[in-house]
Amino acid sequence: MQSMTCQDCPRKLEVERYIKEHKIDEMLQNLTSSLFYQMPENPKQYLIEQLKLLKASRDEFAEPPTLFTENNAETIFNMLDPCKKNSIPSDRYQHALETLGVLHCGKVLDNKDEFISKDMYMNVVKTGLKQMASTYKPIG
Repeated sequence: MQSMTCQDCPRKLEVERYIKEHKIDEMLQNLTSSLFYQMPENPKQYLIEQLKLLKASRDEFAEPPTLFTENNAETIFNMLDPCKKNSIPSDRYQHALETLGVLHCGKVLDNKDEFISKDMYMNVVKTGLKQMASTYKPIG
């Protein structure tokens, strides 16, 4: 009798589709990152609260819970703009997006001499943080 490997498992594709459709990997990544960053005294209660916030963001269109906030993003921008010109070079912009985990949301800049305004940076970051935190299947 031959043993069945995971590759032969009839439900493997079904499970993979389910995980992708419901963004399970992303949700677990966000929850564990937040948990390890915050290190609350009661981790189970903390996770329950995070899941409630996530549910509220889906059901009530509230802001989803994120590891980084807009204030964090603005602080990073301000550190990269010490002369307060309200713009940063494209390499610093891309590094900031990478730091926040939202590099995929910004346009790729080929011109290294290009400068990015604070408004553009904040718009990209807000969109990216929201996309990253929206780890649920939309209703409807």
